[in-house]
Amino acid sequence: MYFTLVKIIGKGEVASKISSLLSSLGYIVSNEKPNLYIVVGEIEKALKFANRKSTGLIFVSGDGEYVIPLKGESKGVSFISSIIADLLNANLISTSKFSQQGLHSVEEFAWINALFTRNKDKVRELNKKLLEKKRLYVYADGMPLITPEEYVKIETPCEADIVIGEGKCGEVVLKPIKMIVGLHYIEKIPIEVLLYSIKMTMKSLFINENRVDVILTPVNDNNVKQISRILNSEHKVINADTCEDMLYSYGGKILLKSTRRAYGVFSCLAGLYL
Repeated sequence: MYFTLVKIIGKGEVASKISSLLSSLGYIVSNEKPNLYIVVGEIEKALKFANRKSTGLIFVSGDGEYVIPLKGESKGVSFISSIIADLLNANLISTSKFSQQGLHSVEEFAWINALFTRNKDKVRELNKKLLEKKRLYVYADGMPLITPEEYVKIETPCEADIVIGEGKCGEVVLKPIKMIVGLHYIEKIPIEVLLYSIKMTMKSLFINENRVDVILTPVNDNNVKQISRILNSEHKVINADTCEDMLYSYGGKILLKSTRRAYGVFSCLAGLYL
């Protein structure tokens, strides 16, 4: 679901800057099995990648002035495009009907709240309803959510368009992804620095910073125990050499690789689709 395996097509200062900046945020910049292509240079070259299945596509002009999401914008590519535009101080040109109307698609709503669904046909129908009605009703049963204005919480699941968890009335069901943050450090770190690292990790992928289910550390740290209570998350100690090794040991798909977000702390992120 998350577009974090990035291949950058193009050479020059702009391409190098994008690669460096995304890598510093934890995105995995590689030529192997990317799910997002970023093409710098000529738009004709970018269009050659438009038919790649299950991938997103972003075009960046050779001078770095314009960033245009060309494929998958309503599925979350818009978020990555906005990050790149901010990093380059460029103009972001939105192309989807949702962004043009100031709406978040169902996939974007799921992205920011770390949710997923396998019922793509129903999601397509619900997106059509959103464009027409400009409002969808959500039943969440106490789960912390970021709800854009067009998503309205209600207390009755069978009257909702979207149910978080288990549904029984034919509505679109979104299930939580188990979000796992790894914090790798050696010396004792102040609680404020650890909390900052967690929040910046989630923000780097446009995910609700309160959607942390598990915090992994290589040491049994009382500061992290306190943070886990604040975030209502589990704390687990895994003795490993790197942040990624902790994630591999716990399980889940790595979304953001290890990167230093604060002095003395490396953080990484994985999602476990239950």
